[in-house]
Amino acid sequence: MLTVICVEVVFHLMSLVASSVGDLSSAMEVKDCVPNPDARVAVMQRRIQSAGSPAEKEKLERELHEHMQTREAVRASVIQVIEKATDSKEQALHVQSATSVDITNPKMYKEVVEYYKVKCFNWHEPKYEFAMHFMHLFANLCREQTSLERIKSAIDDVSESLKREDVS
Repeated sequence: MLTVICVEVVFHLMSLVASSVGDLSSAMEVKDCVPNPDARVAVMQRRIQSAGSPAEKEKLERELHEHMQTREAVRASVIQVIEKATDSKEQALHVQSATSVDITNPKMYKEVVEYYKVKCFNWHEPKYEFAMHFMHLFANLCREQTSLERIKSAIDDVSESLKREDVS
């Protein structure tokens, strides 16, 4: 089940708390719902729309741009790990598109996601929390009978690429 956060409600409630005025029932009117992974982006876009000055708007737009770049870097890193750890393009696409949520080897899965968290993006940091939305792909990769060593090697390669990009 897809968790949905109603951004309009959150935005109205934040405004209500800030102004300490108004009727709660009018603040609860639902106008715009977005999937959970996109909630932060929607809130940032609303903040940009309601910015009080051009300087504030520019600052918020820069933050949104950085957030979107980080999201893309996380997504790309997981896809690169999958591509490096699989034998073919078809197998990589299968891992990316599989919809099962079964974790067939919990111990291996835990080791893979922890290794990725340490080497690439620690989703406990707010900046990288979006990485959690891709962890099911590592479960899919484990289900493909890919060896732990091969997955870790792929993570190491991607991690090195990320470090080189940071230096550039």
